[in-house]
Amino acid sequence: MFEGYLTARAYGHFDELLELPELLELPEDIVTPSGHCFSRLEAFALTCARLRTPAELELLSSHYRRSPAAISEAVNWVVTYLDNTWSDLFDFDHTGLLSPENLRRYANAIFCRGAPIRTVWGFIDCTIRAICRPFRFQRQAYNGHKKYHALKFQAVMLPNGMFGHLFGPFEGRRNDNFLLHASKLLEKCAHFAVWPGSSENSPLERRYFQLFGDAAYGISPQLISPFAGARPRTEEEEQWNAVMSSVRVQVEHGFGLVTSTWQYLNANWKMHVYSSPVGRYYRVGVLLTNILNCYRPNQVSQYFDCEPPSITEYLHH
Repeated sequence: MFEGYLTARAYGHFDELLELPELLELPEDIVTPSGHCFSRLEAFALTCARLRTPAELELLSSHYRRSPAAISEAVNWVVTYLDNTWSDLFDFDHTGLLSPENLRRYANAIFCRGAPIRTVWGFIDCTIRAICRPFRFQRQAYNGHKKYHALKFQAVMLPNGMFGHLFGPFEGRRNDNFLLHASKLLEKCAHFAVWPGSSENSPLERRYFQLFGDAAYGISPQLISPFAGARPRTEEEEQWNAVMSSVRVQVEHGFGLVTSTWQYLNANWKMHVYSSPVGRYYRVGVLLTNILNCYRPNQVSQYFDCEPPSITEYLHH
């Protein structure tokens, strides 16, 4: 029966599929609210298979010999458990992925790829995920720019191809700065993203590592953005913007990796926010994308020549 699970091509190595349920601390036996029983391997494999394709549950049912209701409940149970258990990895993992030593390594990798400054450690942006029109609070979920109902997430892409921060979901109508303020990310950066050996007397440019975002984010000691505004920009400013834009584009590749690997996340007609944990689907998709990168470095990691952590280094509490 488990031969079929290998059609979830994201996990092309059976030994990885075998070890991940234990590394992710899934319980050995899983019982859904309706009483369907699964081993942790079966439930995790079904979750990967479900996120891999937008196919109807009936097709998965015929392939994996489980009822559609059982598969749905198993997937929702695993997704909820993984999000609850590992959400701290997306906050500010200052003892692991975002340790001061790693921030220095990321800043050096970005500088070596062409950035004009040595302080940028990651790229912040928001992504808008389309959902089915909800039957309640439709105006809050509607994104006027994209012209559809959506959930919104804030993320930070690192040069090693990992998502170092993920915040959301929020209603699709919210703007980027609302999420930035609500996440308290800059406050955490002020506390943790500090150059080793610096002090309160150090100049700001030598005290903090910095995120880079688009012009809407503005500028602070912990975050910088391109030169913008109504005034004409100098040649040096235009060149600075062009160079930073060329390295920042990798954050778009990172978002693309999530949805190209876990194509169920693109099925907006299946994303019913009041009947399924839609926000958790995307968060777990990002978690699994990070995990895949630990096994096989993705194009972002290769572009910056910056190695991701091992799977055991990443999955820590």
